[in-house]
Amino acid sequence: MKIDQINLYLVRFPLLKPYTMADSRLDYFDTVLLRLCSDGLDGWGEVFPGNEPTLTAAWSSEVFECVRECLIPRFLKSPNVDSGEQIATLFQDIKGNRHAKALFDLAWWDMFSKSKKEPLHKALGGDAGKEIELGLSFDRFESPDAFLDDIKRAVSDGFKRITLKIRPGWDLQVLGAVRNDHPTQMIQCDVEGSLSLERHSDTIYRFDDFMPALLEQPLSSSEFVGHAMLQDSIRTPICLDESITMPHQAEIALDLRSAGTFCLKPGKVGGLTDAKAIHNMAQSSEVDCYVGTDIMTSIGYRFVAALASLPFVTRPTDYVRFEEHLTDDPGIPLKPILKPEPLKPNEHDSNRFEVHPDEQGNMVSERVVPYEGPNILAGEKRLVIELWNEPGIGFEPNLELIERLALRRYNASH
Repeated sequence: MKIDQINLYLVRFPLLKPYTMADSRLDYFDTVLLRLCSDGLDGWGEVFPGNEPTLTAAWSSEVFECVRECLIPRFLKSPNVDSGEQIATLFQDIKGNRHAKALFDLAWWDMFSKSKKEPLHKALGGDAGKEIELGLSFDRFESPDAFLDDIKRAVSDGFKRITLKIRPGWDLQVLGAVRNDHPTQMIQCDVEGSLSLERHSDTIYRFDDFMPALLEQPLSSSEFVGHAMLQDSIRTPICLDESITMPHQAEIALDLRSAGTFCLKPGKVGGLTDAKAIHNMAQSSEVDCYVGTDIMTSIGYRFVAALASLPFVTRPTDYVRFEEHLTDDPGIPLKPILKPEPLKPNEHDSNRFEVHPDEQGNMVSERVVPYEGPNILAGEKRLVIELWNEPGIGFEPNLELIERLALRRYNASH
């Protein structure tokens, strides 16, 4: 496909209520949108690395400038593009900048699937009939009661999994309180690399007591050996997120056995092409995956959902309550649907446990007698999203809204 035109936007979306990202409060988010046009077709991509470089080295304004000054000129020298791998080759002399490169890959996949008249998830090789189970993330709250109430609401609404963002000082007591309120709920703990084996070993080795489904990025992104050592000494599966930004890093983690799970984010890993490659590597090593996301519009979330349709994405996918955060959305949100829990009788943890303080005031988890009663999960519901049938991401974004809210824009043609 020969690309005739490129439209680049830095767009500010106000939020109805604050969103917490990397322990920072956001009252708006500046996202980057890219549109590729070719002979009557167009393809869209979106990335949101953050308003500031607080979670990774990237942020939205920097991504916009990298695309405008560095990537678009290279792309226009070879505008005939037939694969995501070819796009990666065009940008191979640009170091890092995975989010910027991801924009082209995502837009190409949207256009490619439209050219085949297929929904994005089918063109990617996903399971069109897969019901995507959902999870919500919870960061630090000013009010502990509001924090616990919001989690209670999410569990009641049917979210299969909740993720707790763990910070020094906001860790085991918080986890203990949530586990005490919800003894059967799937809980993930996302540390975002904020702990170290030297300073926080007492905290790290006690996560097992609360039986989280996984411990995400407990150490810094470069500590592949440290994560491998830790995985050998705790029962809870370690998930790597910030450590995995390209297939080569996934290969290192798999060779060292640094993790039992990978978190895939389309923007962070450079697009769907490399995300699928990492997924396939994980599958061959029997390391499962889940798809994560931060706040974004429904344009970007379609890539999250398409990636979640791949076969070895076995854990619930991150979700954003779009209607509670966005005043305007240039796309069409995927609406969660409440479905019955597909469990066989007594298919749950047959042991209950209680969380209580010990003599020093530390929260401890203690197993009690095996539970032999009826399946407490039978008949429960869980929220899922169903995939779409329309080509590409399934809709044409609201260009008028994008133009109206754009802080910066750049157009180029061949």
